[in-house]
Amino acid sequence: MVLELDSPLDSAGKPTRLETAAELFEPRDLADGGLETSTTDNAVQFQNVYCKISGENILSGITLDIRRGEIMGILGRNGAGKTTLLSLISGLRDFSSGRVVVLGERLPSRRAEFRRRIGFVLQEDALYQELTLVENLKFAASLYGVENPQKRIREVLKILGLSDRPNQVVRTLSGGLRRRAAIARAFLHDPELFVIDEPTLGVDADARHAVWSYLRLLRSKKRTVIVATNYLDEALALCDRVAVLEEGWMLGIEKPRDLVRRTGSCIDVECDEATARRIASGVTNAGQVARADLTLSGVSLFLNKGASPDEVLRELTHYGEVEGYRLRAPDLSEVFKSFGLRL
Repeated sequence: MVLELDSPLDSAGKPTRLETAAELFEPRDLADGGLETSTTDNAVQFQNVYCKISGENILSGITLDIRRGEIMGILGRNGAGKTTLLSLISGLRDFSSGRVVVLGERLPSRRAEFRRRIGFVLQEDALYQELTLVENLKFAASLYGVENPQKRIREVLKILGLSDRPNQVVRTLSGGLRRRAAIARAFLHDPELFVIDEPTLGVDADARHAVWSYLRLLRSKKRTVIVATNYLDEALALCDRVAVLEEGWMLGIEKPRDLVRRTGSCIDVECDEATARRIASGVTNAGQVARADLTLSGVSLFLNKGASPDEVLRELTHYGEVEGYRLRAPDLSEVFKSFGLRL
């Protein structure tokens, strides 16, 4: 699905973007993601949901379903409304209008039993910094009434690779280990629905892959996971589907691979400046490259939908010596352009 949002120009001749295109976003069923009348197969349902903060719409007309047992990504840049959407699901914030159903229960719900069915990790880890890791987990276990807490704590520490650090004070842990500790605490009570905001924020590569492995483990156990991220490669690695947000509007819901295929992939080429200029002027005439941007290390080639990366790479040898290359997913700006947005 593509929403054509070529916005009119303002008095200065600049695109007005979404502010003047709001009328185009009427609530509707989205391909492969429309709201169902039954909640049997859905962990979360949003129907025409608006959320205002200080009089400003942060979410506008969101209609979305999240199926039980899937990893759903909420993809968007900073300020798109991802954290607000997660806060609504977790019951940490109220919405202004619309309908939200989570685990078959219509929100707002203040019941402690309902809260125990959800685990959530926001950007701040909210751990007690002066306590040890195991002390944090014991306290969380007492709050949620976890049965056989000692056994469960050992299980969670092992799964997240923290078995050798139970008595370490939290403030002395690295950022990646604190992130894992926050996840351990949130999943200690084995919730049906797990919500995490920017799961690999500020962590190193090893910690990033450890967190990804754990979230995949949750899916294998038929738990529902909702991940907010502004990294398309993270969505590709984790998610069954992604909902794309921009300034509080829902642009669409797609499988990550379909989103990349529609957007086109990118090749970062390392070469000297002269070769980069020859590549930039040459490959764009071949029909497979939509745009070539010169970079400090060479040139980035943005491929047309359906283009063959192998064919483009073979062509590069005609323009000079290439020191290296990397095929990657498009960045978010390219994703938004694929939805018809002028950025």
